Amino acid sequence: MKHGKDLRGLTVGLCLLTAGACMILLVSGGGKTLPEPVREEAPHRIEFPAENGDYPGRETVGGEKEEITVPSGENTENGPRKLGPGPYVAIVIDDFGFSKAITDGYGELTLPLTWSIIPFQSHSLYAAGRAEKAGIPYMIHMPMGAGGDKKWDEKTGVLDSGMSDETVTLLLRRALASLPGALGMNNHRGSRATRDEHLMETVMTELASTSLFFLDSRTSSASVAYNTARTKGIPAAFCSIFLDHESSEEFMEKQFQRGLDLAAKRGWVVMIAHTRQGTLDFLKKKSDFPPDKVTFVTLPELMHVLWDRSGMSSRGCRSGRNVFKAGRRYRAVNEGDFS
Repeated sequence: MKHGKDLRGLTVGLCLLTAGACMILLVSGGGKTLPEPVREEAPHRIEFPAENGDYPGRETVGGEKEEITVPSGENTENGPRKLGPGPYVAIVIDDFGFSKAITDGYGELTLPLTWSIIPFQSHSLYAAGRAEKAGIPYMIHMPMGAGGDKKWDEKTGVLDSGMSDETVTLLLRRALASLPGALGMNNHRGSRATRDEHLMETVMTELASTSLFFLDSRTSSASVAYNTARTKGIPAAFCSIFLDHESSEEFMEKQFQRGLDLAAKRGWVVMIAHTRQGTLDFLKKKSDFPPDKVTFVTLPELMHVLWDRSGMSSRGCRSGRNVFKAGRRYRAVNEGDFS
C-alpha cells in the first residue's frame, strides 16, 4: 500500500512539473507561435466611405492632422507622395484620344489630374504613352449607350442595353487589352446603359476580375453603376460636378467653387472636365495658383483614401447606402448626355 501511495504521489508531482514548465514557456514566448493572420485583400471586405465627411486626414482627438502616404504606385522622386489632410479634390479629364496637341498641353500641368482615354481612337495610344511618361494615371473612358442613341452596333465598341453578356464581356476585354496601363474605368456618355441593372451587373462582374476601380460619371441621376460596382466589391466613386458643360470661364469658375464647397462638406469630390482648349486654359490658372484648404489628388489616390485605408470591415453597408444617397443628392450638376 505504501508503495502504491508513493507511486501515485510521484505521478502527481510529474504532472505538476510538466504544467509548470508549459506555463513558463507560454509566458516567456518560447516554442512555436501561430503566425499572425494575413489580411485578405479581397475588395468586398472594403468599407464604404461615410457621408458625414469622416474621412482619413481629419483632426484626431489630440487635434493634429493625419498625414497619408499613398500606395507604392504613386511615388515621387523622394519616395511615396504624402497627401495633405483633405478635403480631397480629384479632377478627371475625359475624352483623350483625338488630339496630340491637347494631350501635350494637359501633360504640362502640375495640378494632379487623372486622364480618361477613349479606346481605339486615332491618338489613344499616344495619350496613354504620354501619360505613362509623365507619371499621370489614366482610365479607360468606356463608350456606353445614351438615351438618344439608335440601336447599338457591337462594331462600334459601345456597351448598351440589349447586348448579350458574351458581347459585353468581349467588348470590355478588347478595351482593356488596348490600354493595358489603365488603372480604372469610367463611362463615356451612357445615360441609358448605366440605368440598365443587368448590363451594369455584367460590366461589373468582368471588372471585378481585374484590379481596376470604377468611376460613375453620373450622366444620369438614375445610374446604378456606382451601386453595382460596390456590390461587386470594386473600389468606386462618382462624379458630382461637370466643370465645363458650358465653355465660359465664368461658368467653369462657378462649377469649380461648387466642387470645393461640396468637398468641404463631404470630405471629397470628383469633378469631370474635358479635353478642350478653354478648359485647359482654365485649369492652367488653377495649376499655377491652386486654392488652399483642399488637397488635390489623382483618382487612384482618392480610391486609396476612401477604400484601401479602411478597417476592411464588411460592416460598412449602412455607410454604403448613405454615400450612394449622397451621390444621388449631389449628382452631377447639369447632368445629361454630354460626357
